[in-house]
Amino acid sequence: MSTKFTYALILTVCGALLNLLLYFTGFQTEKLATGQYFQWLSFVMMFAILWLGIKAVRDEAPEKGMSYGRGVGTGTLISLYSGLMSSVYSFIHFKFVNPEFADYQLALIRPEWEAAGMGEAQMDQAEKMTRAMMGPVAQAIWGPILVVIFGLIMSLIIAAILKRPAPDQVKAV
Repeated sequence: MSTKFTYALILTVCGALLNLLLYFTGFQTEKLATGQYFQWLSFVMMFAILWLGIKAVRDEAPEKGMSYGRGVGTGTLISLYSGLMSSVYSFIHFKFVNPEFADYQLALIRPEWEAAGMGEAQMDQAEKMTRAMMGPVAQAIWGPILVVIFGLIMSLIIAAILKRPAPDQVKAV
């Protein structure tokens, strides 16, 4: 198994475990208002795993060098693999484990809509859209796209820090 796929699998499993932890502690259900803040942990986790994955790919190179482009490509590929695997888990999670997620989300959002002065017809329309976006299929479709976008952004930063010219390139300069 390639190093990139290994780190993508680690990222996917850690994300699934975080989702399950949030669900079983109630932060994806009754305590969703507080649980939304814990979603930031997924970004910290993703950054750390991408860092370790890009560094591992750099260190397994014979000359222990890595260009900026190779680092960005590595991180993006790890994110893509993880996003695709995570989409399968997201579908399962929101279809079978937490199928009421949209209900909890709407219970949190509806008072904000009322405070903003939305009419009942507008809230009904917004509820239909929210239910569609919070459903398992939408989560499975948008998940990989967002993972790749955030993975690319993080990879741009990480690759800038971890890039290292190969020793033979240093002597040539």
